[in-house]
Amino acid sequence: MTRSGAGILFAFLLSSCAAPTTVRRSEVLAGNEPRVRVLLAEGLETAAVTAAEGVTVSAGAFTLLDSPGKSTVRFSGRAPDVEITIEPEGKVATAQGPITVVPKGRTALGFDSKSYAGNLSVYFGADGRLAVVDIVPLELYLEGVLPHEMGNAGTDGFDALKAQAVAARTYAFERVQLHANDPFDLYAGVRDQVYQGLKGRTKQASSAVSGTRGLVLTDGGGSAKAYYSACCGGHTSDIRLVWPERESAGYLFGVRDNDGRNPGAFCADHGYFRWRYSFTGKELGDMLRQTLPKALEIEPAAVGEVVDIGIEEYTPSGRVSAIVIRTTKNEYRVAGDKIRWVLMADPKKNRILPSIMFKFDKIMEGGRVAFLSIAGGGNGHGVGMCQGGAIAMAKKGYTYRMILQHYYPGCDVVRAYQ
Repeated sequence: MTRSGAGILFAFLLSSCAAPTTVRRSEVLAGNEPRVRVLLAEGLETAAVTAAEGVTVSAGAFTLLDSPGKSTVRFSGRAPDVEITIEPEGKVATAQGPITVVPKGRTALGFDSKSYAGNLSVYFGADGRLAVVDIVPLELYLEGVLPHEMGNAGTDGFDALKAQAVAARTYAFERVQLHANDPFDLYAGVRDQVYQGLKGRTKQASSAVSGTRGLVLTDGGGSAKAYYSACCGGHTSDIRLVWPERESAGYLFGVRDNDGRNPGAFCADHGYFRWRYSFTGKELGDMLRQTLPKALEIEPAAVGEVVDIGIEEYTPSGRVSAIVIRTTKNEYRVAGDKIRWVLMADPKKNRILPSIMFKFDKIMEGGRVAFLSIAGGGNGHGVGMCQGGAIAMAKKGYTYRMILQHYYPGCDVVRAYQ
């Protein structure tokens, strides 16, 4: 890297700063609004952060670089040394440990074609490559989540957005406490909650966030596990059967998605309430030779040719608990939500099956499956709140508290901070 004559070299050994700024449990329990640390990207060779009105770049308590106006901060290097350059000034610094970029004024920071509130932290991940984390107040984080997790609920579906705000806040609140000693709290994608900073923010979603500020779900012993998915297909899932490896809770054992008086499901109008995908025997075999090795951690050569596929049993909510695949070389059992990654809707586009609420229609020829049709319902894991059902409930006049009580029975809504 070329250093200009005007460049300034800083080298600090900051062994005490092994992770980005952390929100400690004591801060959360004291009633302050926590900051969340959202992983935006990892495994990068280089990274660039832009600012419209200047930035301060620091490592721990040390100020490394400062820019008064529009600028771009570039990061590169090899662990443990992060090399930083501010353009257009050409100032240069080198430091170890996480580097924090703080915007001047109330402006946002730009990264990867998106704008983010809060501060951005850059550090080396476990792979020795750069990672970028947004450190942002929880309420601002939620404003960047709701438009992408629920979208537009309509003017008569506003209480569904408020229910979504409480559920998403509870999910994030729990992660802040759980990952206090880790480099970040949440992924910015579907592994946690979809977050895109200031992109796509709406007045309706922001109003739902401010209208429920600080409210979280509690199960009596702490913040609840507020899972949610797009459409339950008529009955939410039992967490014990979807994710047997995760901690269970009575309010996540599954409920029928109606009011008990009418047979129709609240989410019946959702686009994924019912669906169907079909495959020839060859297409099925090609798919399974691609997906089974990843899901079961076996060698591709061990799969063989597909002979038959069947459903082992169903859960009380109508979901498949396990499938059995018989090949010319072995027999494989796949259970729970992992089924969606084995029987994909579109392997070429890496689109997983919408849900595990389905049945098979098969045609066998010569003792082998020649055609398979998968007819199912719902979209997502089905645990916790059904977003499609929540919107329908709101349009029927249910309040956000009533919606949350339906999908998380026995839980209470409490204020965690002002």
